[in-house]
Amino acid sequence: MPALRLLHLHDAPRIQGGATAYLKRLFKEAARRGHEQWAYSLDEPAADPALRGSQAFQYAWPASAWQRRRDFHGRHAPLAAHLSAWIAEVQPDLIHVQNCAVFRSTIFPALAASGRPVLMTVHDFSLQDPNPSGQVRSGPAGALKSWLDRRSLARSRRAVFAAVDLFLCPTDALRRGVGFPPAKARLLRLPIELAEIPAAPPAAPFRFLFAGSLFRSKGVDILLRALQQAGGAARDARLVIAGEGDQRAALESLCRELGLQHRVRFLGHCDAAQMESAYAGCHTLVLPSRVPENSPLTVLEAGARGRPAIAPDAGGVPELLADERGWLCAREDAGQLAARLESAAADPAAAAARGARMRDWVRREFAPQRHWDEVEAAWRELAAAGAAR
Repeated sequence: MPALRLLHLHDAPRIQGGATAYLKRLFKEAARRGHEQWAYSLDEPAADPALRGSQAFQYAWPASAWQRRRDFHGRHAPLAAHLSAWIAEVQPDLIHVQNCAVFRSTIFPALAASGRPVLMTVHDFSLQDPNPSGQVRSGPAGALKSWLDRRSLARSRRAVFAAVDLFLCPTDALRRGVGFPPAKARLLRLPIELAEIPAAPPAAPFRFLFAGSLFRSKGVDILLRALQQAGGAARDARLVIAGEGDQRAALESLCRELGLQHRVRFLGHCDAAQMESAYAGCHTLVLPSRVPENSPLTVLEAGARGRPAIAPDAGGVPELLADERGWLCAREDAGQLAARLESAAADPAAAAARGARMRDWVRREFAPQRHWDEVEAAWRELAAAGAAR
């Protein structure tokens, strides 16, 4: 079959989250299949040996917060011109979008105007949430910002739904819950490599792991408060935090305030080998997010290694942890999270059994080869439809 010309678009590949990890694998898989590739981003060029070239739009930040809001939520002409020029230069057969939570009212009309087919892998619920970063909105100014958030979301949803030809959704909760046009949305689980189950660490002290970006939306402060409150076998439990973000200094300060500095270790950014060690060294992963998670990569990677997870009962997480493959708790409820920490720590063997069930489900539902074959089929389907336009 002939090679395709693919243009990948991701707003912030610099942020080392699940969408960026997926995009790096997508680059390599497309290169292995012989496709030509370019990238477009909003923070810095995507440097990857699988790419022929890339472009990034460098936003000139104005001093005015209201000007920034107009730029992000309205039409930002410099971005529209920059993106349109890059599409015209590359002449892709299709455009594959990953996360794009900002400048939607500029980017998606530009994609639609290009006439190129557009595929979007949806990694989160930000198309449903007017405040996906979990910013505090209080007082009269907060009420106004909340109203503007809702107004901007409605506008950007219209733009996204009109521009995208096909949405690939890693969970059924996302496919059904966001309100995509039904004919445009398909369920496609993420590709997760099945790993060997590492030997369990000593039963005591019980070891928890958080892995992810240290942003407020991830709720690590909630986890620290829950750990401080937890009794029983969790009273002496240890927590390892793998990741970086703008909340790290505040979280380290909170550890000292709560008297947890001897029970919590911050690893910072981890490479692949360090993450393997972190997964092997824990009994259970904890993801205490404030915002609904779609198909969190760390939950699946931990599960592929026989480690269960504790996570909020929102978004796609209940779908992942059903049938006692982990534990669910209410969002932003440190007391309930503490109870789940106690339950996990009370019986390491039962936790391992949940991890084994999770690993078996990941093996059945998240086979990488099947995923990439379905992505390839979607590319060719859309490219053929685009050529026939």
